[in-house]
Amino acid sequence: MENHSVDKRRVLIRSGGSMAYEDHWFGEPWIEPETVVMVHGNAESSRAWTCWVPHLARHYRVIRPDLPGFGQSPEPAGYGWSAPELARDLGLFLDALNLKTCHLIGAKYGGSACIRLAIDQPQRLSSLCLFGSPVRGSGSGNADLIRDKGVQQWAGETMRSRLGSAVSEAQIGWWTDELMGKTGKLAAFSASSSRIDMELADELPRITAPTLIVTTQESGLQSVEAVERYAKQLRNAKVVVLPGDSYHIAAAEPDICAQHALTFIQQTSATNARAAP
Repeated sequence: MENHSVDKRRVLIRSGGSMAYEDHWFGEPWIEPETVVMVHGNAESSRAWTCWVPHLARHYRVIRPDLPGFGQSPEPAGYGWSAPELARDLGLFLDALNLKTCHLIGAKYGGSACIRLAIDQPQRLSSLCLFGSPVRGSGSGNADLIRDKGVQQWAGETMRSRLGSAVSEAQIGWWTDELMGKTGKLAAFSASSSRIDMELADELPRITAPTLIVTTQESGLQSVEAVERYAKQLRNAKVVVLPGDSYHIAAAEPDICAQHALTFIQQTSATNARAAP
């Protein structure tokens, strides 16, 4: 787990299990804003969303948890890091913060956990935004690399394909050395292993929240055609295809992605307000 100067809040979600999180609202203090919860991917933490916060927190309360075993959240005993486990703990996290509903944003495997939560507890979501998030397993390559070479070397060898050809060496270095490379091996390996046989596609019709799906033209994770196929299984989905070859577009283009998410959430909020009795 990472060790840095940010002193995060912490909440108990179940006996012996807590989650760290960051909580920001930069709007008028007399307003009670809607809440956006942001869920990071494997071998990351709330810090993955840092560049997004200025875009969103003027309009919404922005909560960024560290998933169990990542960032400053401890590794639960006997945990497997499957999408259902992570989704269940996200639900418990919302309960602990007394959040009956929220707008949910997820990237990579964190987005897969968000999809699972949207399937299992559709009433909790006002909207769902997904950035490079798979609905099916994608082989054992990442798990094999983590097992054989460790987290930091795996992160370093795969970072360029993850963030794409356009990002700077400084960004590659920060994501490798300061974020992903500091993740514990058990959590990173287990999350990668749990993805191998993941299958969410058949249950997508259970999701009721308006959903934004953002991908890139040349994503190495899944083709545009594959994304559009699974989007058609959702009741109300919008697909945005951005230029580039990053499959972690939320990290490679945070300003562009945050603006897409903000616009979508604001439109959803306005629609929900008009529909309210």
